Amino acid sequence: MIADATAIICLSRVNKLELLRKVYSVILIPPSVRNEVLIKGKEGYSSIHRAVDKGWIRVANPKKNIDFGLGAGENQAISLAIERKDSILLDDAFAIKAAKALDVPFVRTTTVIFSALKRKIITKNHALNIINQLIENGYYISTRDYAILISKLR
Repeated sequence: MIADATAIICLSRVNKLELLRKVYSVILIPPSVRNEVLIKGKEGYSSIHRAVDKGWIRVANPKKNIDFGLGAGENQAISLAIERKDSILLDDAFAIKAAKALDVPFVRTTTVIFSALKRKIITKNHALNIINQLIENGYYISTRDYAILISKLR
């Protein structure tokens, strides 16, 4: 699984970065994403740094960095996903549109939570708590999408 910065930052803020390892084993990030997520003093830095040190978050450079008109992290992450024929973890609406247009399979941070639930890594109650913590820490979910997620947890 290739990841953009949002999921890594948001999950680390709520102390749930480990869900990525439990669901996907290894996460690949391009150098520009590493630069976004590994900023000393930034919230979540320690857990992300530990994950990189332990080797389950690994940095991989795309051979060709295509400019899709997105941020550097999204451009490199999508380029890497295309090269490796792998899925990508994205939350940015424009990056998701680009991934869809390029037939790159993608998941969102909330998909990680539901995958963990499906594998019985977490409970429904825990999943709801994580989603609410994400929102409290700046993760955006529309009211409509939140209602859909809640109905799936009942």
